[in-house]
Amino acid sequence: MLCLKCETNPGWIQSALNNLESVLIDHAHCEKKAAATGLSLLSTYPEKMEINMKMADLVEEEIDHYRSVLKFIEKRNIQFTRDTGDPYVKELLTHLHNNEPERLLDRLLTAGIIEARSCERLQLLAENISDPELKSFYQALSSSEAGHYVTFIKLAKLYFPEEKVNRRLDELTNIEREIVVSLPDHPTMHG
Repeated sequence: MLCLKCETNPGWIQSALNNLESVLIDHAHCEKKAAATGLSLLSTYPEKMEINMKMADLVEEEIDHYRSVLKFIEKRNIQFTRDTGDPYVKELLTHLHNNEPERLLDRLLTAGIIEARSCERLQLLAENISDPELKSFYQALSSSEAGHYVTFIKLAKLYFPEEKVNRRLDELTNIEREIVVSLPDHPTMHG
């Protein structure tokens, strides 16, 4: 179902499990940025009602996820810190077209790809973490991220011909694969 062309580097999960505090902090920031992406899309394309409705739902869900991760951080007495940025997302976004309507297509597809990668990472955490509460939480979030991936791809196909969507998705997932295989195994959601 997911569009990813490679699996996460095998060393990532051990790095994440050994530095769970860093993962939780980064995860909170990722949820916040996912909500911001939804807000940006509905602000940029007010004339596209389907985007506005879907992004309103997504923003609400992502903020709920953000709040849930913050509760885990608070419960574990972790010092929440500033966002240090996400090299994976930054690099992926450098490949977006600048002109409309191609920029809309790219924004929808890259958001979907990021959600797909998040789904894969959350699933890895759910399968490998020993904490039963976090295991259950990550399992539920993994399913949610898969749903967000589907939402973004469906929106792309609503506004663009399926062949064009599939061709550009293929291009962007090739780029994403190259980014992922070059990533160090940092204990972050996309590390």
